[in-house]
Amino acid sequence: MPPILALIASAVWGSSDFAGSMLSRRWPSTAVVFLGSSLVFVLLVLGVPLVHPPFGAYQLYGFGAGLAGASALACFYEAMAAGPMSLVAPLSATSAAVPVIWAIARGGRVDALQAAGIVLAFVGVVLASGPELREGSLVSRSTLLCTLVSAIGFGLYYIFFALGSATSVYGTLLSQRAAGVLVLAPVALRGLRTGKGPLRGLAFSAATVGMLLYCSIGDVSANGLYGLATRHAGSELPVVMALSGLYPVVSTLLARGLLKERLRPVQNIGILAAFTGVLLLNA
Repeated sequence: MPPILALIASAVWGSSDFAGSMLSRRWPSTAVVFLGSSLVFVLLVLGVPLVHPPFGAYQLYGFGAGLAGASALACFYEAMAAGPMSLVAPLSATSAAVPVIWAIARGGRVDALQAAGIVLAFVGVVLASGPELREGSLVSRSTLLCTLVSAIGFGLYYIFFALGSATSVYGTLLSQRAAGVLVLAPVALRGLRTGKGPLRGLAFSAATVGMLLYCSIGDVSANGLYGLATRHAGSELPVVMALSGLYPVVSTLLARGLLKERLRPVQNIGILAAFTGVLLLNA
């Protein structure tokens, strides 16, 4: 059951990321992330009297997940703006290796087929993100540093969230969103009084509100599914971690299906490798 939850989490993450990227073509990405995080945080607070999550030190893990995720996202956007997306995106996708290595170090077990599946899934995610393999793709050291920091940050997010979810998924979600809002608020609210900044001039419509709702609620739902998967994974934790990192493949497939974007041969190879990895992980 945990591997199935991890796969569903990847599917929901990938589709919500796709919706968020579409909305970011109309709004500043900072506004998208901040408004989505704030909306989800309010909804989670309203649900506290119904769910009664325990409050305690474990929520520091959720807070750490929020800090790591928000910092990684900021570095990712910076790298995407400064360097070639076809190189930054797959390098950031290597974050999937961090929680898998951590899970194995904690005593998680994988057999030969599952180990091959993890490798194939990891390589597939990187290739599906569309790496630039041709010569001439020079990247500055600062861009590479931002990309590396984003990969490590996303990897740490997975670890912190899994640790917090061992006590309470809902409580971890609550503290994670609180940290995200606190980190993003200074940037998002900057210049609001003077009519400047990311939140100024946003055009609200049925389409933009719908995309905002889906990308924000979809993201927190995927987080919840991931938390449940890791909480009940046991020795299957490395497998769950690997399956949870397949969301870039889902985003790529949605771009191909809905936007009619042409996939490069390397991306098709990556998708095939990722799906083969999934089959091996569930063999």
